[in-house]
Amino acid sequence: MRYTLYMYKLSSFWIAVIFFVLAALPFSAYAAFGTSFGGRVVSVLPCLSPLGPSLQVNIAPAGGFSTSYIWTPATVTFMAGPPNHPGQQILGVADIPFACVIPSPFFFIPALTLFGQRMQFIGTSVI
Repeated sequence: MRYTLYMYKLSSFWIAVIFFVLAALPFSAYAAFGTSFGGRVVSVLPCLSPLGPSLQVNIAPAGGFSTSYIWTPATVTFMAGPPNHPGQQILGVADIPFACVIPSPFFFIPALTLFGQRMQFIGTSVI
């Protein structure tokens, strides 16, 4: 009798473990995609990155400090195209730290390197 009682408890333990793992899978998949962001565009600076001509975009999120993101030609862009002027609203997902460079027109002035998170998906407002 005790033998079958312990078998029942052991099987319910494994059912609980499998349920927990299956419940946690969507959260681990979401973490692989990146972090979401959104807010009002404060500034847009054209620059060059390894992926081609890019834009360094500063965004003022609601109730937070201004943060920097980099739009590249590899960014999936919806609605009104890439951010092109301050005041636009933007929503998106950013994934990895990235850098782009504003080259100097003179050889004795070093290039300016800009840092931010690379935009993966974005949608912007028309206005």
